[in-house]
Amino acid sequence: MTVSIELNVKKKYGEFELALQAVIGNGITGIFGPSASGKSTLLNCIAGFEDPDRGLITLNSKTVFSSRSRINLSPEKRRVGYVHQHSALFPHLTVRENLEFGYKLTEKYRRIGNLEDIVHLLQLEQIIERGVMNLSGGERQRVALGRSLAASPDLLLLDEPLASLDLPFRGFILEKLREVSRGWNLDMIYVSHSVSEMIALADSVIVIRNGMKVVEGNSSLLLNNSSVADYVDYGSFENILQGVVDGPVDENLSSITIGNVRLITPKLTSGKGKQATVSIKASDIIVSKYPPAAISARNILKANISSINRSENPTFIDCDIGGCILTAALTNQSVLDLGLRTSDEVYLIIKATSVTPMELY
Repeated sequence: MTVSIELNVKKKYGEFELALQAVIGNGITGIFGPSASGKSTLLNCIAGFEDPDRGLITLNSKTVFSSRSRINLSPEKRRVGYVHQHSALFPHLTVRENLEFGYKLTEKYRRIGNLEDIVHLLQLEQIIERGVMNLSGGERQRVALGRSLAASPDLLLLDEPLASLDLPFRGFILEKLREVSRGWNLDMIYVSHSVSEMIALADSVIVIRNGMKVVEGNSSLLLNNSSVADYVDYGSFENILQGVVDGPVDENLSSITIGNVRLITPKLTSGKGKQATVSIKASDIIVSKYPPAAISARNILKANISSINRSENPTFIDCDIGGCILTAALTNQSVLDLGLRTSDEVYLIIKATSVTPMELY
């Protein structure tokens, strides 16, 4: 693992104390935990908006805070982008002027791309001259992400960026974060209370509670670790999947290729060959050990069980459909009755109406 960030941070507010030590690698790292666990305080310390009481913070081997060495770089010298839940745009400026703000302050040799690339990436062409007070919440978050990217940061911090957005904007921004992380080689720290977002986006996750690290590792630990079970909303877990649109099936249905399988969905707005994101609730997936016959569901996917994540209830079954994992939620009794084991071949039954497009219209 290439080390991107080293943290040894202590920060006290009244009875609450953040005391966290971690080594963070490249890619997208999720910070997960209940409300008031210290997630936002941690991001603010990394960005330089709050000073730790003591400790050490290094970004790409550069010390930006050290209480022992009396180093405390200002936020603008840390080269960190920050996207908040509520966008925090300059209200008196247009979309273009918000994007230009950080771009013009960035030396030319540091710029990763130009403004036109960012505008195109985030599909801001139609709103570029608007005042930001005339934008929807989803549009504002796209602009906030664009403004942070325009400054070509070395690290991007995201604090619950999708919490107040509806499904299409959530899908769009998740898709763009993946694209930017890989295409720009940009490390990110992503704070969210959503298990679905963590598993869809994060390469690794750190779970914190009461200011302390509880556990860390692959994001799938959120589905099978008893130490986090009491504050995970398992009932809302959804598979957030990106695929390539095949085209329409009829006037009401489309198909999309995800991994090595073709999935029938409600009508998609994206054209053939375009990428699109869809959501499938884990609880909407029916698992059968035998090929179903004479059934109305449009999607019957052959799969192999790659792991069984047991909790008090439900049990999450990770199913490999060929280059992609779909997670189904079953009651513990159903798992016992079916006798399911890792490596078993199963069939996943999914109604087309259980597949929800996460597209901008």
